Amino acid sequence: MTSTAISIAKFNGSNYKQWSGEMALLSEQKQVYSIVTGEDERPEDPAEDATATEKLAHRAAVKDWVKQHGTARSTILLGMEPRLQASYMKITEAWTLWEKLATTYKSKLKFNVFQIREELVGIRLKDCDNVDLYALRIDQKVKDYNLCSEPLTSDATTRTLAKMTDEEHVF
Repeated sequence: MTSTAISIAKFNGSNYKQWSGEMALLSEQKQVYSIVTGEDERPEDPAEDATATEKLAHRAAVKDWVKQHGTARSTILLGMEPRLQASYMKITEAWTLWEKLATTYKSKLKFNVFQIREELVGIRLKDCDNVDLYALRIDQKVKDYNLCSEPLTSDATTRTLAKMTDEEHVF
């Protein structure tokens, strides 16, 4: 049996949307996604009156969970650039790590999307030296937006540009 190495882009602080989607898929492939999301928690301790067989089964379940949890946590951390990795190493729970990244970087994405939209609508032909530079600036903002949000289609770009007044997009 041959295995295929899977490679994803390392999380660098600005590619959260792409990275988190790929990391979720990688976690599914490693069969640890339920630990990453917190669905699969560490097995609870057995009751005090548990039989020896139940205690043995519990120890095996905990051992398996600890191994899977280690895989989940290390997969997330190894998928990050070292400078970011160092900031999150102290978080010992995979689920907590995943949630911390989501709360930190999803809010940044929302701000970036708003900022990029404002900048896109603010691009004026009269502020550019020529039409080529105008088109280049619009194209770059659309690419920036697509990194942070659902990709803009040409229809969405057209609708955004259509919101400009006649003076703003005189060709």
